[in-house]
Amino acid sequence: MAVSSEIMKSRKKFATDLRKLQTIILKYFPTAEISSFENAMSELGNNKRIPQIPDVETDSNYWGYTLSRLIFNFEKAPRHTTPDNCKDLKLILDIKVVGNCEDLKTMNDPLKWLEFNIVIEGTKFIEKEPVPMITSYHLDRHIQGIEDDDAEYPHPLYHFQFGGRKLKEYHGSIETGNLLVFDRPRIAHYPMEAILGIDFTLSNFFPQVWYRMKNESNEYLNLIEEYQDMILKPYIHTHASQWKYSTENLANSSLWNPNIICPQLFKS
Repeated sequence: MAVSSEIMKSRKKFATDLRKLQTIILKYFPTAEISSFENAMSELGNNKRIPQIPDVETDSNYWGYTLSRLIFNFEKAPRHTTPDNCKDLKLILDIKVVGNCEDLKTMNDPLKWLEFNIVIEGTKFIEKEPVPMITSYHLDRHIQGIEDDDAEYPHPLYHFQFGGRKLKEYHGSIETGNLLVFDRPRIAHYPMEAILGIDFTLSNFFPQVWYRMKNESNEYLNLIEEYQDMILKPYIHTHASQWKYSTENLANSSLWNPNIICPQLFKS
């Protein structure tokens, strides 16, 4: 199946933007391990490779990539970390995303597939003996099916949850102590590919460096603004359409500050 030159143009634009992000990350996080950016950019630039979605027919209009084990090292444990004697903390990101180029710059759902995993690993010491520690968060795009009609609980299309698949992989070796772990609630959240997803992650776990990036790098801000317009805006506008709002209503209303609602939002 051939990929058209127009689709390849869009895919190469994604690759160029990943290259920009890679350069910025290495400037501000020189110890970060992000070699899988090269594989992702290669995927996007290969006109013989079409992203695949399980149980969905191949579509040559798809764009997508996988970023595996992006590792960001903590210089010290963030405030309010429990237990308080954790050492050697590192954050590991895994991202797989697929979208349809025909949906770009529209109000359609921007993605067809999303898996976004945040895992943080560390070590605590009990009587000088090292004990491995882990926590995990998971964002994905729910693939709707017939069974959704009889769903046991609400399942937002895009949802965050504590734990997720990554935590289950460690289940056999985890001692939960007094901690009770559920795989719910599934909390509705806007979709995030690599640029918005990494921005979200850095803002929450490395806020001081994140503020520096925003203050010092116009290229970074331009990337965030562009991808918020592409990925976040359709999600937000679809929410708002529930109440049939209009620009006139908005213009004559006293609005909340968008940055208070969502600190990651940026608008020049």
